[in-house]
Amino acid sequence: MKKLRILNLEDNPNDSDLIKEMLEDGGIECEITRVETEKDFLAACVKGGFDIVLADFNLPTYDGLSALEIARERCPDLPFIFVSGKMGEETAIESLKSGATDYILKNNFKRLVPSVRRALKEAKLIIERKQTEKSLRESEERHRMLFENSMDAIMLTIPDGRILNANQEACRMLGYTKNELTEITRDEIIDNNDPRLIPALEERSRTGMFKGELTFVRKDGTRLPCEISSVIFKDGDGNVRNSMIIRDITERKQKDEILRKSISGIIQAMALTVETRDPYTSGHQIRVAELAEAIAIRMNFTPHQVEGIKIAASIHDIGKLTVPAEILSKPSKLSDIEFQLIQVHPEAGYNIVKDIEFPWPIADMIMQHHERMDGSGYPKGLKGGEILLDARILAVADVVEAIASHRPYRPAYGIDVALKEISDKNGILYDAAVVDACLNLFKDKGFKFE
Repeated sequence: MKKLRILNLEDNPNDSDLIKEMLEDGGIECEITRVETEKDFLAACVKGGFDIVLADFNLPTYDGLSALEIARERCPDLPFIFVSGKMGEETAIESLKSGATDYILKNNFKRLVPSVRRALKEAKLIIERKQTEKSLRESEERHRMLFENSMDAIMLTIPDGRILNANQEACRMLGYTKNELTEITRDEIIDNNDPRLIPALEERSRTGMFKGELTFVRKDGTRLPCEISSVIFKDGDGNVRNSMIIRDITERKQKDEILRKSISGIIQAMALTVETRDPYTSGHQIRVAELAEAIAIRMNFTPHQVEGIKIAASIHDIGKLTVPAEILSKPSKLSDIEFQLIQVHPEAGYNIVKDIEFPWPIADMIMQHHERMDGSGYPKGLKGGEILLDARILAVADVVEAIASHRPYRPAYGIDVALKEISDKNGILYDAAVVDACLNLFKDKGFKFE
């Protein structure tokens, strides 16, 4: 088995030897490169070839936070764990906010092996996610290039809909000869039951142009989704004409569906990873997503907006990957410092997904799902309109599910207590319109968690 390659920022050789001994006793074969100056640490980061950084926090000529800043710049995917003899609570929280994976106090070395294993597992997940994201982008780019380099169907019509001319691609796409097309009207090649048709014609009449999607009908009766760009113009004789540039987007729709399913698979994998580390709240994100989706539908959000809210809800606790597992599953009340560590997770979740190019503000929704209308939430203390409406929906769904369900430190309170909480704090902590929609779902529409 390949040895774990460790870059160890440490001024005490004995401590490096102890780290190696602890890891190998825990079944992790490793080789350690010890450095103790900024120059040597930077050189090692530039050279690369390491799997993880274990760094002391205080050194005679250097400090851990500066090393962390260099590591995040030079090797951002490398797990970084502080292993220090003395590290204050505020410093520990600041280090996690700055990008450290974990911190281990030297008087508690028993956490070293599980912490390293967890850090390596999470780093692998992040790398795989980025590779998948890159593959999806490359696939989308190849698809776009195919369309850009293909011939489009082009037709000229007059205001009453009669077709004056059509190119070969139009004939091939619709299954007509050119003579046949010039003997029929636009109404025979466009699906008149398409609800987008009348608004499209009205927009073109009002603005002189239209660009969008419509359903076309082939000679054999089959329907095909098309992207159309149409412009009203006058020919050299002053006659009004309409140009239609049409592209068959059947393949793109299919690829969009494949891409949507791929994104869904990635989201599910990320959600399951969180719940694997926090088994006491298993199913929490799924149930929050169910309720958030229902609230958004109840509030007449578009299908596209609903999908974005559901995705954000499905991974809203992804930032808990940065929280020590023993805190997540602690069966008693959290200490102040432990609660502060928990409060890091919205911002940590934001940092995990912020570089993924979603068509929705997923990262911001995750960041804001613990904000409250009166500014008493975290991590930014946003209030009122500063909070995305999507995040306000997520906040209500999260609170209702959390109160209604079992937690490591208490039994489930039940849905009545959960609904009383949001009702009592309606307009204070929680958005009034969101609360009203949520209450309506449970009391009038019979909503229940699966």
